[in-house]
Amino acid sequence: MLVSALLAVSLLAGLSSAGGGAGNGVNDVAPEDVIAEEVTEDDIATWTVLVYLVADNNLDEYTETDLLELELGGSSEDVNVLILMDKLYEPAVMMTIQDHKRVVLEELGELNMGDQATMEMFLQYAADGFPAEHMVLFFWDHGSGVHGVACDETMPDGTISEDWLSHHELIGALDGRHMDIMAADECSIGQLETMYEYHANEVDMDYWVASENYIGWRGFSYDEILRRLIEDPDMGERALSLVIVEEFTEYFSVPPYQSEILTSQSVFDMSKVEALGAAVLKMAATMAGDMESYGAVISAAQMAAMNPWGARSAGQVDLGMFVQGILDGVEEDDPVAADCAAVLSAYSECIIGMGVCKNNEMFGYTGMGILVPPSYSMYTVASAGSYELYMGFEFPNIGWWAFLESFWGVA
Repeated sequence: MLVSALLAVSLLAGLSSAGGGAGNGVNDVAPEDVIAEEVTEDDIATWTVLVYLVADNNLDEYTETDLLELELGGSSEDVNVLILMDKLYEPAVMMTIQDHKRVVLEELGELNMGDQATMEMFLQYAADGFPAEHMVLFFWDHGSGVHGVACDETMPDGTISEDWLSHHELIGALDGRHMDIMAADECSIGQLETMYEYHANEVDMDYWVASENYIGWRGFSYDEILRRLIEDPDMGERALSLVIVEEFTEYFSVPPYQSEILTSQSVFDMSKVEALGAAVLKMAATMAGDMESYGAVISAAQMAAMNPWGARSAGQVDLGMFVQGILDGVEEDDPVAADCAAVLSAYSECIIGMGVCKNNEMFGYTGMGILVPPSYSMYTVASAGSYELYMGFEFPNIGWWAFLESFWGVA
């Protein structure tokens, strides 16, 4: 259930002395002071690959594999690689890859990678010192569709305290910036409610690569992703997002299989999320209007669409399977049948690619999750902490939660 352990344009002579030294926290590093020399127009690369590597938790021991992959993949004049890494027993470092070697640019002391200010500093560092026409931002850590994209357990003051970089903090850090791709080397980000939240907050992003499932330990194959990008730096953001999931499938097609009952990664076209959300809400409204007729169909579809890892406790189902189950359970001329067909059409436009492990054909999952717990108390009591966060998202408040309450009989 845990997340997998997942050229600089110029090293800039004064870079290592900029900002705070070892032992300083993120608040000691002013983003505008991080880069010591101005980057010229000639220094702009085609791509900057950013890796937000959060191992200040129980994932610490898994970092080396992916760092070696990043080294092997390398960088070029067209492709920058910039990594912000915080491990459990070492100071956080800003590093790049040059000539297939790690180059530490700064030691930043103990950071809180769950703080929005840390992400803002990282993005500004990249914009100032590693500018590019396109950017892809990888998250390496635990993940949650509700809680966020990074969980740091060691604070700058030496205390042990779990702090998530929440989705709303990430949305705030991205304000005013364009991101071509964000890719989550972590669990459960690929939920409709999560994708819709980035749309609702008008985040300027083209593609999310994320999993609806819990994922295994091996994560993305950074070496192959970088190799293909360096070989073809002019590929667009859509093409690179598909490369990420293609290489994911290739990686997970060979042993050793490390607890990967079902692992997947999907590419979500963010320009299509609004239409998908609207179609889902229309279908939900139709069923909520006659729950006496649809209740049994919804229950059967919910059971058939559960994700195999921790599904009942999380309350998440595969959206595509859920809708198909409803469609299969009603007559062709039923009012909800047309709604289901519209959802599946919008779904196919939103999910443009999917990377899967060897077991996907057995389970048949289709790429995006949605919350459909079997009972009201299961989510509001058993998952009380998640419930409070979930209700801060846009999608449940514009119709989905009303549908769930109707289904549960508490509306």
